Amino acid sequence: MLQTWHIGVDDTDSNFGMCTTFLATILIDFMLALPLELLDFPKLIRLNPNIPYKTRGNGAIAISFMASEDLKDKFWNGAIDRVKQYADVDDPQTDPGLVLLQGEVPSDFIELYKQALYQVIPLESVKNMLKKHPTDTFFIKKGRGLIGATAAIGATLLHDYTYELIIYRDLKEKKPERLIDPISVINADKNTPLSFSNYDYENKQVMITPHGPDPVFCGIRGETSNAVIQMWKMIQIFEPIQTSMLFRTNQHTQVHFPKQFSGDEISPHHSVILRGSVVKNPYNLPGGHVIFTIKSGNISIDCAAYEPTKQFRKIIRELMEGDEVLVFGGVRPASVETPTTVNIEEIQIIKLVTIREKITPKCPNCGASLTSAGKNKGLKCKKCSYKSTKRNFNYKSRSRKIRPGMRYVIPVCAQRHLTKPISRNEPLQFHLTSEIDFQKAFYDFLKRRTELNDHFVKKKEISI
Repeated sequence: MLQTWHIGVDDTDSNFGMCTTFLATILIDFMLALPLELLDFPKLIRLNPNIPYKTRGNGAIAISFMASEDLKDKFWNGAIDRVKQYADVDDPQTDPGLVLLQGEVPSDFIELYKQALYQVIPLESVKNMLKKHPTDTFFIKKGRGLIGATAAIGATLLHDYTYELIIYRDLKEKKPERLIDPISVINADKNTPLSFSNYDYENKQVMITPHGPDPVFCGIRGETSNAVIQMWKMIQIFEPIQTSMLFRTNQHTQVHFPKQFSGDEISPHHSVILRGSVVKNPYNLPGGHVIFTIKSGNISIDCAAYEPTKQFRKIIRELMEGDEVLVFGGVRPASVETPTTVNIEEIQIIKLVTIREKITPKCPNCGASLTSAGKNKGLKCKKCSYKSTKRNFNYKSRSRKIRPGMRYVIPVCAQRHLTKPISRNEPLQFHLTSEIDFQKAFYDFLKRRTELNDHFVKKKEISI
């Protein structure tokens, strides 16, 4: 009799190589050779981006499938073997964890996922929770990866989700650059409106290619599986690739900001929405960073737009004392040099103070601007010597460059994996769960996978 199973894996990569999504791809290839039935795309789940011990993107993987009980040892031992083989355990920051769950996803797995999106989760609490359920675990070192592996299983993605098609180069390749034609990326982006964050037009940067030593050649993100596949087919590259995998993911859904906090409720490394009033106007720090201070609850909190947020800092410089705002960001703990600070990903304006400007009166004779004739002496015209005993000035409201009700988001080049880009502002109805057979869509991708991989090796050869 077939049973439902879920495998979660996390923390196998490092800043010097490897990638948890690549391990998931190797694991999927192993499972495809077994008599089991995959139920969905593998899920790429991003968790709290402010965790201090994360390696890069704090992403975990979950794979759901149907298999008979007597096959368990084969797929479980195969998963363990691949973690042992591919996890970069020599790196002190890498702390792999692997979880196998039998049956439906329990509610406390789902709750753990929600908490892990914005909090710091104690490892022991997760280990204790796993003992209450039909799970098997494997970990190396302390097993901090069990947190992400369990949370990834709990991410059912019943509501908003996106897709990412990840293309991999040879695992041994470590050079930081990826040989790709930026013009083809721009053209592909303009012709696939259901993909997004492919190119930063303001800062003229290709955004689908990383710059580290990991095996990811590029990652294309979009609203549908077909959109990311179609974009990949339009891109020109100049080096061979090894393989590819298509993930369903929580990326760019803003789920790491589940609720609003006041200043006295926040904790270090949390992702928060903070409401408050500006009590200190923005000012510049060395290095191009912009800081302002809000009063929220009973305390004042510094908020920062750091140099990598580029033109977003112009928005922040428009704030003034008295403005009421919602700040979305990560809490950076206090240090010897700096207080607790919120690193801004987005800001929304609730209310702006009115700025009143004095209207300079005009001379009734010649039309020149009148100036003060001295203390309590009225006004005078320097041009024609006209004098007036009146000192009454009119005022008008000065327009502000920022407006209430708008989302002001950091540019694409600075966005984190969970940041919701402006392009996703509109309600998206074309990928609701009730309208998609994820299992069928994934197996359709697998049928096209060899063609997608081979097509660009041939294209590369022609280009040379």
